[in-house]
Amino acid sequence: MKRDRQLLNSNRCAFLAAGFAVAAWAPMIPFVKDRFDLDEHTLGLLLLCVGIGSIISLPVTGFLAGRFGCKKLIYCAVSVLALLIVAISVIQDLFLMAVTLVCFGFCAVILDVVSNINAALVEKELNRAVMSGLHGLYSVGGFLGSLIVTTLLSTWLGITGSAIFSAVFVVLFTYIGCKYLFGKVTDENEAHRKGQKKFVFPHYLVLIVGIMCFVMFMTEGSMLDWSGVFLNEERGVKLTHAGYGYSAFAVAMTVCRLTGDKIVMQMGRRRVLLLGSFCIFVGFSLAVFIPSVITSLCGFALVGVGASNIVPQLISYIATRKEMPIHLSVTWVNALGFAGILCGPAFIGFMAKIITLEYTFMFLATAVILVGLGSYYLLSPKKI
Repeated sequence: MKRDRQLLNSNRCAFLAAGFAVAAWAPMIPFVKDRFDLDEHTLGLLLLCVGIGSIISLPVTGFLAGRFGCKKLIYCAVSVLALLIVAISVIQDLFLMAVTLVCFGFCAVILDVVSNINAALVEKELNRAVMSGLHGLYSVGGFLGSLIVTTLLSTWLGITGSAIFSAVFVVLFTYIGCKYLFGKVTDENEAHRKGQKKFVFPHYLVLIVGIMCFVMFMTEGSMLDWSGVFLNEERGVKLTHAGYGYSAFAVAMTVCRLTGDKIVMQMGRRRVLLLGSFCIFVGFSLAVFIPSVITSLCGFALVGVGASNIVPQLISYIATRKEMPIHLSVTWVNALGFAGILCGPAFIGFMAKIITLEYTFMFLATAVILVGLGSYYLLSPKKI
């Protein structure tokens, strides 16, 4: 019983740290845009560097997890991310900023994917569902990171002081709280042992779920990277307060994810996926078509409600499948998905230049509807 609590609490801390580290830089994006005087198209190109880093990490994360275990990788990724957050706050050269964001994307994906690998192993160890709750704590970390940095940016600390505070906090929290993560990724299944030795191309089912997560993570990425820009440029919100758009999204997502395991138990996984996609569509519609700051915040919150349990349940589902070893299937799904949260903002930047940011949001909302319908069909008892 004590070991179960230690395993679960360490994984909770890992998700908190991951959410905090990634969200801490979201309130800085409008400042970076203003520092280099970037338009939406150019900002999209800069954010694409984060996506490039995530793609580079795709083929190596599963191997590294199998080789070094979850604990060492999470410690290392958090330490490097902390340094990069500080660097982002002070860099004045655009090329150097691009390189820094590539490294940021690389480490962010490793941290996110390895936390999920550890979570899948914890579910197996405890023999009960904990994935939605853990993702809820990722949202807690995201909310705290966005809210704390947004608040600190309004103080005498400025962007550099806020970044230093965030970096020190996330490193100390990780090293203290994550002592009982899995040191090794082990599995009694023979296919798992073979998977550690060589590259394994993902099963088609893993690719399908990964693409669904790509769209969903792109949705989260649109909130992380573009909600502040939307509020500032379309709704006239000050730069120092623009981060509250992501905070509204993160709060709603947090509440629903923390209760997600019970919700799924009562409603069923398929209904949660389908209804969640429709909530996202309605949320984007409110934010785009009603020109009000309050309505936009409510719309972003509804997007958070809808998105809250889709990704955790897709990951939990794929972890139960036998087509691939756990650490490889979870790696592929998370890495493909996380590529959406990192590459998506660049795509949104390109689309916003052509059809405006508002209609880009609606394009994304339509894609989410397709995910909901597709997952409802895929998870049909006749299909699985």
